[in-house]
Amino acid sequence: MKAVSLNGKYLYGFVQVSDTIQFNIAGMDQKMLYTIPHRDIAAVVSDAVPIIWSDLPRETVFSYLTNHQAAIEGVMERYEIIPAKFATYLPNGNLVQQVLKTEYHPIRSSLAEMANRIELDVVVLWRDPADLFKKIAAMPQVDAIKRQIAEAKPDQCRNLEIQAGKQVKAILDSMNAAFANEAIDALSPLSQACQPHEVKDDEMILNCAFLLETHKLDAFEKEIFALDKRYCNQLIFRLIGPLPPYSFRTLEIEQLDPGDVENARVLFSLGKTATELEIRARYREMAKTLHPDHFPEDKTAQDRFESFNKAYEILKAYCRGDACSFEPADIQNWVAVREMKYRAGTR
Repeated sequence: MKAVSLNGKYLYGFVQVSDTIQFNIAGMDQKMLYTIPHRDIAAVVSDAVPIIWSDLPRETVFSYLTNHQAAIEGVMERYEIIPAKFATYLPNGNLVQQVLKTEYHPIRSSLAEMANRIELDVVVLWRDPADLFKKIAAMPQVDAIKRQIAEAKPDQCRNLEIQAGKQVKAILDSMNAAFANEAIDALSPLSQACQPHEVKDDEMILNCAFLLETHKLDAFEKEIFALDKRYCNQLIFRLIGPLPPYSFRTLEIEQLDPGDVENARVLFSLGKTATELEIRARYREMAKTLHPDHFPEDKTAQDRFESFNKAYEILKAYCRGDACSFEPADIQNWVAVREMKYRAGTR
């Protein structure tokens, strides 16, 4: 049986150090963390084999995610770290070095922007949801519908029950929004940014990440304590952190499929090198002849044009700077660092 190579690297994030450091921190599959440096930055990695995440049970993936975050937070005890996206695997250390070399400036910039900053997650819950719903049910607008249900014919009850449910939901949403906005308004002056995340159930009012400077941690905690004291009979305030800036600066590694890049090069009739200007000019030239309006009877024309546009997007992503090489080794080693974008309600 062929042994599985451990040349692959699992990436946890980036730190501002210039040395190779061995951490006493176990990461994925209990492999120890260490740094791969370049100039004054380094990638925090552990040796790894590729994992087919789609084949794993949800509980196993969650366990890996917990290990991923625990390892990053362990590094944070000694160094400020910009997290990498969960499940980032690179096939060898040379490619890690390539990331550090070609993406030095955006990584270094992220480290500088997040210096002396931490994330704190605030969760606000109803203390007694059952009592809350009892009070909502007694409100005039809900009680009126309940009286209608009591007097209604059987075939009318279902619609009235739906109406009552919608009214309860509207009241709850309004109360949640009022309390959430009050908490955000109280905490925002102490933070530099906030990122709302998913509210998981009716018991939860707010689930929000705040980015703040480390010297404001005490003031932030005091404000949480004041809110908790003010609403001790109604609400529960939970503070999670300090954390790395997961919600504000998590980096992901982008790799293009070498076959897709080569197919796009051939479609655009490019040589082994090309410039951005050349690619844009070729796109404008080809778009004039490939546009579906020129082929009103051809049902495949739209699909061809969409494939052409997709190839253009691949070439735009691949060709950075004045010129790019389409030599197989250069395509294989192409990497880019992107900042993950969070939408409200996601994490």
